[in-house]
Amino acid sequence: MKTRKKPLLFTKQIISLCISGSLLLMCALPAAAADSVVGGSSSDSFVTNDSTNLYLPPGGADWNRLKDLLMNDFAYGYGSTVTDETYQGKAAKKIAVDSFWGANYILNGWQTLDISPYENGTLEFDAVGAVGGETFSVGFVDVVTERLVDGEFFTDNDEHPHQTSVTASIPLGEELTTEWKHYSVPLKNIFDSKSIFSSSSVQMLNFTGDNNPKTFWISNIVIKSPDKAASYAPIKVNQVGYIVNSEKYALVSGYYDKLTAVPGTPFQVRKASDMSIAYSGALSLVAAYDASSGEKVLKADFTGLNEPGEYVLTVDGVAEPSVAFKIGDSSIYSTLLKDVQKFFYFQRANEDLLAEHAGIFARTGARKEDHNLPFQSDPTITKDVSGGWWDAGDLGKYVTVGATAISDLLWAYESFPGQFQDHLLNIPESGNGIPDLLDEIKVETDFILKMQDEATGGFYAYVIRDHSPGRYIMDGTASNRLIPTFHTGAAVGALAHAYIVMKDVPGLTDYAETLKAAALRGWNYLEQHPEFIPQPDGPYNSNSDVNDRFYAAATLYRATGEQVYNDYVVAHYLEHAAIFESETFSHNIGSLDRMGFYHYMMGEQPNAAVKTWFTDKFVQWRDIIINASMNKSVWGNSTLDGFYWGANSNNAGVPVGLAIGSRLLGLYNEDDRNVASGNLNYLLGINPLQMSYITGHGERRVTRTIHEIYNGDYLLEMPSGYMPGGPNNFPRQIYNFNAKAYNNSSIDWETNEQALNYNSPLTFLVALLSEANSAPAVSITSYEEGQAIHLNNPQIDWTFIDADDVDVQAAYQVQASSNGWETVDVDSGERAGASSSYTLDGLADGDWSIRVRLKDNRGAWSEWTYRSLIIDTVAPTLNVVLDKETLWPANNRLVKVTATVETGDELSQVKLLSITPSVAVDSYESMVQEADFGTFDTEFMLLAIKAKGMEPLVYTIKYRAVDRAGNVTETSITVTVPHDQSGNK
Repeated sequence: MKTRKKPLLFTKQIISLCISGSLLLMCALPAAAADSVVGGSSSDSFVTNDSTNLYLPPGGADWNRLKDLLMNDFAYGYGSTVTDETYQGKAAKKIAVDSFWGANYILNGWQTLDISPYENGTLEFDAVGAVGGETFSVGFVDVVTERLVDGEFFTDNDEHPHQTSVTASIPLGEELTTEWKHYSVPLKNIFDSKSIFSSSSVQMLNFTGDNNPKTFWISNIVIKSPDKAASYAPIKVNQVGYIVNSEKYALVSGYYDKLTAVPGTPFQVRKASDMSIAYSGALSLVAAYDASSGEKVLKADFTGLNEPGEYVLTVDGVAEPSVAFKIGDSSIYSTLLKDVQKFFYFQRANEDLLAEHAGIFARTGARKEDHNLPFQSDPTITKDVSGGWWDAGDLGKYVTVGATAISDLLWAYESFPGQFQDHLLNIPESGNGIPDLLDEIKVETDFILKMQDEATGGFYAYVIRDHSPGRYIMDGTASNRLIPTFHTGAAVGALAHAYIVMKDVPGLTDYAETLKAAALRGWNYLEQHPEFIPQPDGPYNSNSDVNDRFYAAATLYRATGEQVYNDYVVAHYLEHAAIFESETFSHNIGSLDRMGFYHYMMGEQPNAAVKTWFTDKFVQWRDIIINASMNKSVWGNSTLDGFYWGANSNNAGVPVGLAIGSRLLGLYNEDDRNVASGNLNYLLGINPLQMSYITGHGERRVTRTIHEIYNGDYLLEMPSGYMPGGPNNFPRQIYNFNAKAYNNSSIDWETNEQALNYNSPLTFLVALLSEANSAPAVSITSYEEGQAIHLNNPQIDWTFIDADDVDVQAAYQVQASSNGWETVDVDSGERAGASSSYTLDGLADGDWSIRVRLKDNRGAWSEWTYRSLIIDTVAPTLNVVLDKETLWPANNRLVKVTATVETGDELSQVKLLSITPSVAVDSYESMVQEADFGTFDTEFMLLAIKAKGMEPLVYTIKYRAVDRAGNVTETSITVTVPHDQSGNK
């Protein structure tokens, strides 16, 4: 028998509620104890009666025993009539049979569930017979795609041969009585009854029997086990790797009674080649008890290791090392970035994928009827809506999902254009001179253009996933044709954004004008229909278009600068204040208003009041997000304790919204990058499951998701770069711990299905961390190399230099050494800010080496820049002796005088400053000659002439010595012409 397909409405409605309405979901999620333990403090919410054991979880001895699985969801039966009835005082299912019969209960909706961890448990129920003596068999039905049996794919002969169901069943072994009786069946007996049965992929509990008529009642069906919920390998690392000069850490976690590591336990980072130690440290506490995983969590920080290579991490007392990981430059993510983009190529709808581009995943395009597809409202009318991307694992196509993905991808291209070039993805358009990512985006914008209604300009909601004859363009009924306003708003914004980007790309300029014209027609439709118009009931439904209209208007304002769009934003921006209060959400389907604000702020002349309001609100939200991600999150994921349908998408999306706004306002720094890397670390393996959620990347990784195409191609893995939604314990709460509520099954759309709006923020996230951050440089502008100065507190000035235009100085450090860096005598320490100078106080006289390094806003440090200085604050000695102290006879003749000059500093410069006679007997030029002032002149001519009166004539000769540090000494000597020879006067 075949699995019952997932109910279409239920599936997509839940996606819409869980992603677009994630803020509401957050309110209902249980708070984790980690809120108060992140960062090394003990948990306030940690409840225990044992004050001696910090790590003891709440819940008693059975705190991590597998949850009882209650079986209340009756699926269907055959050969029987099943009704609800209270019998002998107990609510029950009454089963009346008159032929070969079966009655089935689903375990996990119509999805499968891994019950192999319960293998030591029992299936238990109460039963009573109408007459006694009734008997039947009990078992389980699995559903497996591409089942391997003895190395070969096991198939059946129906229309889905790749998807097979096997029933494992055993006789109850007892007859029913006429009184209620409790029965207990060992699960292992059922599991072992069929060798190819898969207890890891069970869809239904099955009661079955022969054709003897009978009536009986069953109640209180439950699976119980003494087994414990799984705890995975203790050492969790980013299985792809870490970038040099960035934060690097592993988390070490396990149940308190199994993991012996505690804060202070040594860890080692070892070279994978020879296990030699490259770095060592000690663990620190993250969470004494993390409710989302049931584990204590510790951190091994090895940020200081920056030597490229391949490594493993070991912890004292932990038997096995981590999986291998790399440390390298940003190119370590280059293959990952390519794969998460090429996901969109592999999601192309209706198109044949050729082996030259798709390799082993080449295929013939499905649902080619989309080239001429009928409308739901009138199947006699058809339209070409071919192309675009499959939404997720089924083959539907949805305008609002595509618009959301386009938005993320265009922001990625705008933010990091160097990461997206032609020839990178090996798609059919590669080599046309247009970046491959833009070529791929055009595949979806082409589809959205086809979904525009020619008459009104509005956009149809979606193409249903079914194949013909049940496949339609969904537009309602003939009497109630629906062209939804919220799909239209999303399409308008996405097409306007695509116009903004593509209008300046050679080869796309004309196409960009087509996009703009379609966006303007879509806005006209919104203006003509101010009321909310819903979509036909189905996937991604919504009851509001407020966010989509705002997104459309704001993006059109950036695209056109026209006042009508500015006016709309000004009139409505205050309605969106709530988006700046969430600590776990940025944007997604139906909530692109945050992206609208970014577009508006990049417009020609945004309103001053809106600009001020937005700036204040964004700074507030930025602080909230950074605090939550860095101080509250145990695992680095921005959804904190939120594990719901599609949570992985928001773990990728929060750092996207943060980075765009921070870059826009000039706030982007190391905090933004750490939020981003924390989320990618989580997605690539630093999570309770020790699982990389991205196919093709990581040793322990997702290998398959639910996908209509790749579940039936008879290949063991699917294309690399697919990311499922991740753990989700809602609404059934069948897992013990929310962060482990992931079902690696190809029949699980609530945890293991990918979607366009999952990979689009992931593409931005990987591009952000792949962006090569050129390390800054520093130029010291004060003093020359080796310069002597006469200051003990020199001011060191510098200039910040960075090849990355968006980078600014975020911190600096200045050091000084008097002994060739054997020791550091003065150290400013790391100082935050953009200062371009620092004063070194208290440097003693002597030779000094000064060095400066700067850090940019993305956390990259410059190399040290050095400057040698000589500190000399002692003035030089200066001694001058003249060969003549007296000039006689005073015969009115010029006499040569010679000075002998000595200084204690041989590097000092000595100059003759002046020769000043005490009285002007004649003109100065007649009295003093051949004196070259301002030079080292030691010979000059003085006039031997008497002064008038009885006083002698005195010449004062002044010299100045200046040493290399600028210290100055001046001295004066005299030559006298006496009045007569009596007393030498």
